[in-house]
Amino acid sequence: MRPWALLAILACAAPAAASAQAPAFSPDLDRCLNAPSGRTTAGQIGCVDAELKRQDARLDQAYRGAMGRLNTRQQGKLRAAQRAWIAFRDADCAARQDEAWGTLSRVEAAFCVLEKTARRADELEAFAVRP
Repeated sequence: MRPWALLAILACAAPAAASAQAPAFSPDLDRCLNAPSGRTTAGQIGCVDAELKRQDARLDQAYRGAMGRLNTRQQGKLRAAQRAWIAFRDADCAARQDEAWGTLSRVEAAFCVLEKTARRADELEAFAVRP
């Protein structure tokens, strides 16, 4: 992996790293990023998009599982929280990209969405019903 790509990953993960362990990505992401095609901006974004599909499917499954463990009132609260989280994720990661910052900002924004999605999947997988 190129050093600047690693910096993009770390820049995106740094604020959250202080509060929680980094999410686990599939080995396919590393393989893709280390392949010749993963050495370009477009290639890196393609690698991240492929991993995002995996993590988004995991997030959807975790959300459905959490919703299935809740009563109607709690489901409404989680639904509202999830909608707010999606809006926050999208806005926060979009703020990391600007044409004036060059193509690296596109990679950083893509990694931001990936990292936040994986973290949210982790949270929802651990979502416990409270008495």
